[in-house]
Amino acid sequence: MDLQQINIKVFTTEDSSINYENFIRVFNRWMAEGEPDEYLNYADYSFTHAGPGVLLISASTNYSIDAARSRHGFLYNRKHKVEGDNREKIRQALTETLQGCARLEEADELENEVRLNGDEILFMINNRHIAPNTQEMFESVLPDLTAILEQMYGGNDFTVERASEDARERFAVQISAHSDKGISDLLANLENN
Repeated sequence: MDLQQINIKVFTTEDSSINYENFIRVFNRWMAEGEPDEYLNYADYSFTHAGPGVLLISASTNYSIDAARSRHGFLYNRKHKVEGDNREKIRQALTETLQGCARLEEADELENEVRLNGDEILFMINNRHIAPNTQEMFESVLPDLTAILEQMYGGNDFTVERASEDARERFAVQISAHSDKGISDLLANLENN
């Protein structure tokens, strides 16, 4: 199995205050600071209930402040093929997601109103052909995902379970940890090992 199109959503803390216009400001700044062909545009879907919120579109990855399932979070959506084994691809996706989370938490435009909770993550494969939402798929992904999560959290004090058993939904697992580590600590664990 060749995992591709990995999506990761890191949920906001309960006390976070979401102002979509501030996210538009952040994403506009990211576009201005990026390479000329890195970011293509942003889209504002904040009018959609439980939708994608504000979406930043790049050539290889989309980022958004997502409100799907009526829960806000930072969503990383890798669109194009990534080389390496599945463990490397999972590490890369989590690293890039946490890098985006760290940039958001540092963004002046968000006025210190948004915090991301690295203890609550949704890991998804946005391709039903590669990853059907089955127990067999979950069992095949679990060893590689668990190994990277142990590195990220610095231990095994976390749970990983299927987000839904409905075969019509895309493959997704809910990760819940019992850690006091912030986003920067989790990112350091991934980058330094």
